[in-house]
Amino acid sequence: MKLVYQSLGSASYIGIESKDENEIVEQYYSLWNHGATGGKLHWMSDTFAYISTTPEALEDYFHNSSYHLLLNNYPDTWEGKEETEEFNAEIHKLAEKRLADLMENRETFHSTNPRTFDYSLGKTEARQISTEVQAFDEEAHKQGYVSKNTERSELLESNNLTMGA
Repeated sequence: MKLVYQSLGSASYIGIESKDENEIVEQYYSLWNHGATGGKLHWMSDTFAYISTTPEALEDYFHNSSYHLLLNNYPDTWEGKEETEEFNAEIHKLAEKRLADLMENRETFHSTNPRTFDYSLGKTEARQISTEVQAFDEEAHKQGYVSKNTERSELLESNNLTMGA
């Protein structure tokens, strides 16, 4: 799995790239649970998704998740020492390293330029427009005389016959 950073000034995107969709979703849950985002996961392909965050929330994420990484991966070393300066220094060191690693993976994967248009391939076919335009006859429509196969002349004839009888 690879994390990618895109700065937007006061906000940023974090891209998550992996061949395993579950790994992307689990990373999103980690980002959500540790406060990096409150938004949804935006999928760009089967192997890439991103979230939006702020630099402050991202920094908090790395401190919170580093705290839990140390306790989960090294319980014999750190359990019961959560309040010590040594443990806090180790959290800070790990968080800074992980944040620096992310900052090295800078990439523009989502355009924020409003003049950039996103084109996609699709099926293109010509529309056939009828050259015989018929005016809408509201009364005939209300009476149920209009059907797709009924010509206007047939409709007018049937109306004239009923009126003259």
